Amino acid sequence: GTAPLYARAGTEPGLRWRGVDHTHAHATLAAIPRLKAVNSALEIDLFGQSNGETLRGRQISGHGGSADFQKGARASEGGEAILALPATAGGGKVSRIKSALTPVSIASIPRADADVVVTEHGVAELRWLDLDARAEALIAIAAPEHRDALAEDWAAIRRAM
Repeated sequence: GTAPLYARAGTEPGLRWRGVDHTHAHATLAAIPRLKAVNSALEIDLFGQSNGETLRGRQISGHGGSADFQKGARASEGGEAILALPATAGGGKVSRIKSALTPVSIASIPRADADVVVTEHGVAELRWLDLDARAEALIAIAAPEHRDALAEDWAAIRRAM
């Protein structure tokens, strides 16, 4: 923001400035009824784990408050933790829904903290789903040209489990 914006915001009676120790605190977020936390990710795997920090092994971001807000929304009465991301990268050549995160990807958000995943191809409501249903829901919102490969990968993963 600009200096005039901060100067005005500092005089607004309806605004309070608080540190992240308060704004991102689990108790603060959980106390907000029906909190909808919308975060993004670089990629998500068929288990529901998402990486929002590394790209091809290079760290490009920290997780910021995404994990805090995901957990806080899940604890909020009627709340939801939502991840929104484009289904592809690289002009459609690369699926951002992966069969599994790679060894150089960081699981910024664990699978248990993803309630809903949204792409331009739909919505996957993951909360309470078992592993197979989660994978099926995520494959359904992947870009159509990547769905068959993801389904084949998932079948191989399940055979190995």
